[in-house]
Amino acid sequence: MTTSERSRPRTLAEALRSWDDAALGTLLQHRPDLAMPIPADTSQLAARATTNASAARAINRLDEFGVDLLESLSALPEPVSLTDLAAGVDQPVETVRPRMDELLDLALVWGTEDDLRLIRAVHELLGPTPAGLGPITTRHFGDLDKLIADAGPDAREVLDKLTWGPPTGSVEKAERPVTIASARTPVERLLARGLVVPRDPNTVVLPRQIGLHLRGGRVLASTRPTPPPLDGKTVTASIVDRAAAGAALDLVRQVDRALEQLGLEPPPVLRTGGIGVRELRSLAGKIGAEESTTGAVLEIAYAAGLVAAVEIGTNEHWLPTNAYDDWLELDLAHRWAQLVTAWFGGMRAIGLIGRRDSGGSTAAARERLINALAPDLERLLAPEVRVLTLNALGETPAGIAPATHSVVTWVAWHRPRRGGQFRDELVEWAITEAALLGLTGLGALATHGRPLLEQEPSVDELAKAISPLVPEPVSEILLQADLTAVAPGPLVRSVQDDLSAMADVESQGGAAVYRFSEGSVRRAFDLGRTADQLHKWLADHSRTPVPQPLTYLVDDVARRHGVLRLGTASTYLRCDDEDVLTQLISSNLPGVRFRRLAPTVVVSPSPPDVVLSRLRDAGLAPLAETFDGVVHVSTATTRRGDPPRRRTSRDFADSAVDLTDDQVKAVIEKVRAGDRLAADRPADDVAAEPTAPAETIAVLTNAAEAHSRTWISYVDHNGTASERIVEPTRVADGWLTAYDPSTNQPHTYALHRISSARAVEG
Repeated sequence: MTTSERSRPRTLAEALRSWDDAALGTLLQHRPDLAMPIPADTSQLAARATTNASAARAINRLDEFGVDLLESLSALPEPVSLTDLAAGVDQPVETVRPRMDELLDLALVWGTEDDLRLIRAVHELLGPTPAGLGPITTRHFGDLDKLIADAGPDAREVLDKLTWGPPTGSVEKAERPVTIASARTPVERLLARGLVVPRDPNTVVLPRQIGLHLRGGRVLASTRPTPPPLDGKTVTASIVDRAAAGAALDLVRQVDRALEQLGLEPPPVLRTGGIGVRELRSLAGKIGAEESTTGAVLEIAYAAGLVAAVEIGTNEHWLPTNAYDDWLELDLAHRWAQLVTAWFGGMRAIGLIGRRDSGGSTAAARERLINALAPDLERLLAPEVRVLTLNALGETPAGIAPATHSVVTWVAWHRPRRGGQFRDELVEWAITEAALLGLTGLGALATHGRPLLEQEPSVDELAKAISPLVPEPVSEILLQADLTAVAPGPLVRSVQDDLSAMADVESQGGAAVYRFSEGSVRRAFDLGRTADQLHKWLADHSRTPVPQPLTYLVDDVARRHGVLRLGTASTYLRCDDEDVLTQLISSNLPGVRFRRLAPTVVVSPSPPDVVLSRLRDAGLAPLAETFDGVVHVSTATTRRGDPPRRRTSRDFADSAVDLTDDQVKAVIEKVRAGDRLAADRPADDVAAEPTAPAETIAVLTNAAEAHSRTWISYVDHNGTASERIVEPTRVADGWLTAYDPSTNQPHTYALHRISSARAVEG
């Protein structure tokens, strides 16, 4: 509904009552919190719309120009016309009108083009000095230019400092009344002429009328009706897509390796939640990534439900979930898409990892580092800023990679009242995480990242977008003479598992490099492989001939593997070579004691795993066996947990869930029915019967907005009932603040003691 089409209402409730269903539907879709619970009628809907909490939610989603218009409306004396408002923000009426219509549709402003009024909650939320202007005084000034000139040039300099805010200044306490004749200092000359007024003995404030006059009728120094430009460097779109796809595949590999490692060696959950710094550093070394990257990888996997805290014995440990096994069965494109959608809608502020907890309730808590996977990483603002950041990247023309500071400024324009410095940091983190996820390449949004800009991006759409850039899995490797193997592309899962059992990943990328070593080959033997099996596997899966050094390495480790046999006696060692045991007993391994039972057998009170570790540290390669002497084949034991419940912004009371069209229709029908019941009720019945609390609050709130008189029935703390007519000024926090004409004083009334209320005509 446009500004010019609106009739002149007396209250916001009256304005809403005149709206058609389409206009009410728009209001409910943009402010869904107004529909929960469903209001009984339009008066209750208006009362809910004018509460500080609901108005704050609406204002916090406005862009910079929308907030500027509200600031200007709050600063200008009522009634404000559209023409006055346009002059106040120094913009054409044609630019202001459509934005004012949006504010009217949000019920933050009501009235007509010639009489625009803010709801009281907006005045309170914007503060006592909107746009940096001071309070309104009732004094009549006359010729302001003459008064300012009479005060002198040094006094004008003081006014210039106060003009654009803040409108207050400190002064020395005056020891005598100041008059024009007795004024000596510039501030005293201003005080004597009423150009500044005392707020307290040591502070003066510039009245709003003077501030507006000094600003030349403008409320704000400058306004930006449109977002700031997104400047950046030129890049090639095809290179952007290829670079981003490479990063996407790297992320999938890193998640896979990190969770596989968690399954083998699950780290404990800290008492305060999360994973410890040492454990994170160790994991980073094992997967070949930076600590910050490893923390982000774990967080992305956690958001996707692939890792969770699981109780093992009496302690909790971080383990992959059953969903991780399902994820491994997906193709690379869908694995990546599942990670991206989980990150995009998640509430985890990953950039906080490693920072001090500035929001802690105690000094000790504020000194505590925020760990990866910790519960205190959740921030309600994170998904909103993430969406805006991706939108900013999507707004840039093809071939342009916007600078980070340019994106920060763009997002700040769209949410000026949300987050401040933390909002800006979230933007920077979102850009970094988007690059890690492979959504951007060279700083520009990739083609396969654009489905995220849709209303509800799906995993299938993202997977389809990146599929042309994902190479087909390969089952062959390239063996090289330096004991390395190059995977020319993503490996088939079974091939990757076999290769990882006998070689360590040395570098990731489009062509991953694996290195064979004595330790890695011995690991394959520990898992039950034989030398013949390793030789056959290498020959079958290598495009190049098996290098002789690798063949020698496998045979050499095989000859020495199992020379020592380990069992439990608590632990025993047996060896056909008596000299080996003799040297072992005299070696004094740290933390382990041995006693010879026979020429070829020694035992130790230490557990087998401790003895095995010490022997390997000494360069030996024992082979474990069972009680009956059969070789014990060890396997990589992995454990799984249940996926964690993923929390989103819907889990928080401050976040309203979007309404469906059917829900909007149902709310409107209920409100219309309530209006018909209220219209059919006899006027005398309003005062005769107690009203419901919600209806009472609605009546009082509407009266405060309209500056109208209201009849109330009030029960004081002694139980004495009385009736009075008051002029409500504010309804908030369980109290009514109202002016009582009978005493010429403002009073406060507890809302729960007001049994009924009704508007008084005239």
